[in-house]
Amino acid sequence: MTRDHHATELARQLTPVKRPNPVLWLYHWRYELIAVTLLPYALVNLFLWLGPLWSAVALAAAFNWVFYWRAARRHLRGRLRAIVVQHRLRTGFAGTRICTPDGRRPAILWTRPVDGDVVVTLFCPAGIGFEQIHERRHLLAAACFGSEVYVDRSPKHAHLITLTVCATPARKEPGRAVSPNTVVPMRAHS
Repeated sequence: MTRDHHATELARQLTPVKRPNPVLWLYHWRYELIAVTLLPYALVNLFLWLGPLWSAVALAAAFNWVFYWRAARRHLRGRLRAIVVQHRLRTGFAGTRICTPDGRRPAILWTRPVDGDVVVTLFCPAGIGFEQIHERRHLLAAACFGSEVYVDRSPKHAHLITLTVCATPARKEPGRAVSPNTVVPMRAHS
């Protein structure tokens, strides 16, 4: 390691991680804020439109439809897990000091559930590289309640990184990057 690398790491460890501005904070908590504001509004309008008896029947039918239809249950569970992973990754980035020397963390562009895993697309600002995230992936897996985090680099854009957070025990897949210096083309779903 060079002297400059040590100085950069020391600066990264000593600089506090930046807190999000109010607009970014609203964006981070958008799902929860929508649930807290629109759900009561929708329930009140449902009760006013259908009345209490038919509203109870409609809500019971909706809940039974979600919990007895396996595909709907799987979709709901995947979306909820993706929301939790977003929050846990932001906390994990701060805890593992995956940030720029001035305290900026990677931005989560998109999160989606794929076959029981959660695929996260990150935008890394200047100062955060693939190597930083790859060497701390085990800590990110623990932060996200996952067994493994796979890190893939975009072959065209160095600032775009895809994380796959696996909830199931680790499995060996061909085509995964073993070392940070190995560039593997992103899969079709990444």
